Amino acid sequence: MFNLGQAIKDLRQALGLSQEELASGICNQAQISNLENNNAMPSALLLNQIATKLGVDMNYFFEMQESYKVEYLQNSKKYIRKVIRMRDYESLYDTVLLEKKHPYYQEPENLQFLLWHEAISIHYIESNPSKALKILDEALQITNNKQYNTEQEIEILNSIAVIHRETGNYGEAETRFREALKKFEEVPRLTNSHIEIRLVFGLAQLLTDIEKFKESLEWCKKGIRLCKKYDTLYIYGELLYQSGENLARLGEKARAKESLDQSIKIFELQGNAVLVKSVQENRSILLEIEET
Repeated sequence: MFNLGQAIKDLRQALGLSQEELASGICNQAQISNLENNNAMPSALLLNQIATKLGVDMNYFFEMQESYKVEYLQNSKKYIRKVIRMRDYESLYDTVLLEKKHPYYQEPENLQFLLWHEAISIHYIESNPSKALKILDEALQITNNKQYNTEQEIEILNSIAVIHRETGNYGEAETRFREALKKFEEVPRLTNSHIEIRLVFGLAQLLTDIEKFKESLEWCKKGIRLCKKYDTLYIYGELLYQSGENLARLGEKARAKESLDQSIKIFELQGNAVLVKSVQENRSILLEIEET
């Protein structure tokens, strides 16, 4: 949490004032000491007097608090996205449980973010899709927008579709993926280009599962175009792999090999040893199938 006492102390010391000098004409030195050590909270009047003595507006401290909060949440969510990208679901779950106690995560959209990732953790750690889907539904109910879905809500819809796909409920998964893609087009203001790429990749994976290889390949091509459009390697390696699998299933060995090898290079570049190994193993299987 933002440390008001430390902020007062830092500003006081930067001005070369002692606690006694800051307290003069306002309060006693002990009160300043208690404030700086976070043993007491100032009234609005006292904080205003201290701010004036320190040469700042009282809003200076509120702006600092908000800035700290934004930075904390940005760094926290960045870490959560990083561990989920590395498929480190144990670390993800530990982090989510810890952050659920933090006051900054009690606001609706932030709590929704945590519940979303808690559900993902449970799906992979406990192999409990029913529990995970229930938590995702609870997460959606927190905001429950009527006119349109937020980007975060669409990402949750994507996770619901992924869980259905991974548990073999292909019909429901396809419905959910296409529904999420449609809702994505209705979002009035987009800030995260990765969402569409994730949705496209998820649908492509599903179509491969149900042996619609040509249609899956078209969605892979769209995903690759989006990666190039937004100049990002996000899921680029996965899309190349999925393209390679489709091409192998369609009997196009040379193109499949090229696409699979490109995906390995991308994962090596990203330092993702887990996916490098996975593609290498699947590459042998896919190309052997074609050679047989």
